Amino acid sequence: MAALDLFDHLPNNELVEENQVFQNQAGQGFSPAPTWGLNATEGGRGMSMGDLDNDGDLDIVVNNLLRPAKLFENQLCGGASLQVDLAWPESKNSHALGAQLILHTDKGNLTRDVRAVSGYLSGDPTRVHFGFPADAVLTSLDIHWPDGATSTIDAPATGILQITRQ
Repeated sequence: MAALDLFDHLPNNELVEENQVFQNQAGQGFSPAPTWGLNATEGGRGMSMGDLDNDGDLDIVVNNLLRPAKLFENQLCGGASLQVDLAWPESKNSHALGAQLILHTDKGNLTRDVRAVSGYLSGDPTRVHFGFPADAVLTSLDIHWPDGATSTIDAPATGILQITRQ
């Protein structure tokens, strides 16, 4: 059965649902956040988040079916960030996919993985993003490389950190 046969009763023969976003309620659940303006109805089928304008917060790109992609510039977030680009030029895994990074701060630890996929028709940049309160003190960054080796960076600075493994 062709897609046109499945959706011929719908406008433009396509299933379109409103994008949804939910806000974390201090670890007690999530609530809809339509005021953030991400509730487009253009047939979104995939999404990626990354700091596209290098201002320290994550922006969103939504891939739409039968329409151009839509960019949402993040203008909501405050605080500070550290972004980490890993390079492993001597490996076939040059972006260290599968590495785990742990950022230790005086406000707690944050853990991220280097990955290239994130869900249905979606992908992530290999640059890892940590967002945290502006007054947080960064004590160290641990990198657990895919081959089991570990690197530690003491007191990393905010901004973009590029790390090349030899």
